[in-house]
Amino acid sequence: MNVRITPSTAADAYIVKNLYPLYLHDLSQFGGEMANEHGILEPDAASTLAEQGEMQSIWWNKPNVLFPFIIRDGGRIAGFAFVARPPHAPESTDHTLHEFFLLHAFRGVGVGDRAACEIFDRFPGRWHLEVLVKNLRARAFWRKVLSQYTGGQYEERSTRTDAGPRQVYRFENPPRASSPFPTSPPRLE
Repeated sequence: MNVRITPSTAADAYIVKNLYPLYLHDLSQFGGEMANEHGILEPDAASTLAEQGEMQSIWWNKPNVLFPFIIRDGGRIAGFAFVARPPHAPESTDHTLHEFFLLHAFRGVGVGDRAACEIFDRFPGRWHLEVLVKNLRARAFWRKVLSQYTGGQYEERSTRTDAGPRQVYRFENPPRASSPFPTSPPRLE
């Protein structure tokens, strides 16, 4: 396993945008979202996947605030992650993990664990992430990863947002020389 996290650029943003509908499809089983009148899993009136992709373009237009990443394993595309800093992160946090997605073939084999830890290692400080309460697999994943990554020093609580009930995880990570998971050296390409 050779997990690599690379910042996504405008030149390869199409990769994340191609994966995004799969991510929304996965989430729809927990939130009950339905396709709009054009067959797009989006509450907005996007009528094509290209229009939907344009809605995500903000991620490539705010350097040092919004950070889109592509997750690869052995050179193969495995998923993506979105990290944000204030003002796009909740109050009293330095970073939030907005989205984290792995294709099914890469789940349950350690790719997500290593990818998450490498992302956390790149951004020391106070972290916040949320998961749909009904997404039991994701909740178990984050409990396992955060327990190992923080030595059990994280906070978990339930909350209700406009988008429904969420499980919130918060922790703080100091700069560290290494993650608890063996990974390849971080590459900021």
